[in-house]
Amino acid sequence: MPTIFVKDSYRAAVEAASGGHQTVLYDDKGFPSIMNVIPKFNMEDMDPALGTGVHPAFIKGGVQKSEIFVGTYPSIVADDRAVSMPMVPALGGKTFDQARTYCKNKGPGWHMLTNHEWAAIAIWLAKKGIKPNGNTNYGRSHKALYETGVREDGAAPGLTSGTPYTIPGSGPITWNHDQTANGIVDLIGNRSTWVDLLKLVDGRVYCPADNNFDLAEADWPAQNVFFDVSAAYSDDGVTQQYGYPILSDAIINRTGAPGVIGTYDDYTTVAWASLVNKAGFVTPALMKQLLIAPIEPAGVSDFSKMSEGTLYIRNNGERLPLRSGYYYNGSNAGAGCLYLHYPRSFQSGGIEFRVAFCL
Repeated sequence: MPTIFVKDSYRAAVEAASGGHQTVLYDDKGFPSIMNVIPKFNMEDMDPALGTGVHPAFIKGGVQKSEIFVGTYPSIVADDRAVSMPMVPALGGKTFDQARTYCKNKGPGWHMLTNHEWAAIAIWLAKKGIKPNGNTNYGRSHKALYETGVREDGAAPGLTSGTPYTIPGSGPITWNHDQTANGIVDLIGNRSTWVDLLKLVDGRVYCPADNNFDLAEADWPAQNVFFDVSAAYSDDGVTQQYGYPILSDAIINRTGAPGVIGTYDDYTTVAWASLVNKAGFVTPALMKQLLIAPIEPAGVSDFSKMSEGTLYIRNNGERLPLRSGYYYNGSNAGAGCLYLHYPRSFQSGGIEFRVAFCL
């Protein structure tokens, strides 16, 4: 069994230094991970448009949780287990299933960061009016070019060649999620982040209503929500965008043939806060709560505009979610950034993952 809550000197020191915002949890092999403590909140306390009651990130299988724990740092791997530790380059290049397995290997309660948890963090940031910066311009922030981190290749920030990923924790505190010294590090930019409990299958959204990360993927419910496209695709093998995404109750136009996951040439994209609905379609509350859709369509709500980033969609085949944005994404990166156009088998050095915990 994991010795999760042992109050050793390391955990005591981290908690004291962070004022309780961070702690150290141990897995079944005794590996320590530095984690941020995220207390539960009610949705109406963030924005009445979200609905009422506890945010879904703090409910697991119908049972409320007082808090969740999110890896302060992107994951590295030790003995096939994801670990959150500072000043170590994140492990990139893993598929969705590989990343998920590394997190679950740690024992009961451990899991890969879910979209529910990502959304809870982003909604809290929106309420606070915080838009964290990050490595969005080759080792520096596109919003403040003087904000830099230590690149993995040792090259100067801004150089477009080489390996422009920055070492987690080497950037300024404005790159932490709450822009304090005790925040979640490098949440935005650098590498995009796999998140669990969400997928598209031929444009239809599949996700549980709460943060039940132990629920088998085959049992994730299909939501009556689809991503349609404003214009039909052309199967010409030329990389291009067709139209823009539309949140809907049906699909008229597709980015490729249904069931086909190998289509990479056609896609659709829009600024997340500007996502529009099909005429007459009302966004279900869960889509707002999970940051799949803005609180109001077309960015009407000032609150919804607080989450920056771009939405990328392919509504053919199975697509698994990435959030955050890349080191080169500029204004396309942000808390609202959502990639739903890659298959679960996609591998890239520009993809990372984060471990989370909840009992």
